[in-house]
Amino acid sequence: MDTRALRAFIRLGRFPFLLSGFVPFTAGALFAFLLGARFTPGEFLLGYAAMAAAHLSVHYSNDYFDADADRFVETTAISGGSGVLAAHPELKPAALGAAVALMAASLLIGWAFVTIYDYPPVFLVFGLAGNLLGWFYTAPPFALAYHNLGEVANMITFGLLMPGAGYFVAMGGLDAAFFTFAVPLSLYGLVFIVSVEMPDREGDIAGGKRTLVVRRGRIFGFALIAVAAALATAAFTLFALMGAFAPVDFRPVAVISCIPLGIALWGFSNRCAERAGALRYATANIFGYFLFWGLVVVCFAREAVGSLLGP
Repeated sequence: MDTRALRAFIRLGRFPFLLSGFVPFTAGALFAFLLGARFTPGEFLLGYAAMAAAHLSVHYSNDYFDADADRFVETTAISGGSGVLAAHPELKPAALGAAVALMAASLLIGWAFVTIYDYPPVFLVFGLAGNLLGWFYTAPPFALAYHNLGEVANMITFGLLMPGAGYFVAMGGLDAAFFTFAVPLSLYGLVFIVSVEMPDREGDIAGGKRTLVVRRGRIFGFALIAVAAALATAAFTLFALMGAFAPVDFRPVAVISCIPLGIALWGFSNRCAERAGALRYATANIFGYFLFWGLVVVCFAREAVGSLLGP
């Protein structure tokens, strides 16, 4: 593999998008810490490494199995894949090999994690579920994104698996507190995937991908994003008013959730069925999604530092 091909192969991995998994994982771990869990940096890093390998595998496998469909879409900052295999079809075998190797690495790292730190083997379910969901998101015979299930897969991934793995690493298991916390997080997973689908509608139709935006249109997509963001804000507000997760203070999280809600409502009020206009608001939704997660991590981290330092 020459230097240019190597650069293309690295670009195929879309490494910056690993942030979409790392931040929820970190938030889950910090949430558990605030509820009384204790964990070491080594546990955190090795636990995340297992999930990161699975996440990176998805990038390679999705581009491989989406190669034919992606011929019809224009790559954007938030959608359309990396576009690498269209320009470098000779890299397809390497992409498939990388996806398989990373899946194996994910499971091996997960096994090392539960062995070294004496965690329940059920942690391996996170790695296995993440790998299977990622692989069959586009791979036959299930090809979830092509059979009306892509949105559900993303809600599970970013609402349950990634923050749940972080929570598990810290707490040693899952409980009712986490599953309650996961409800609004799953709604944000829906906001994320529907926004990503917006620019690709015409290409996905040509490529045979049955996304929600393909089936129902962009106007419906903007409405669904607004509803999901509103329900997430309502849930966080309820957590704050009820003091449901004391001593964790959810008032700042409820306020932060108004950012993606405001962006979602802006997009809905200017809802556009045309690609060029929709791309602007879809990109804004993705920005709001990442800003929400980043600020929640900062908020939880400040609370964690405060609990360590004491009054």
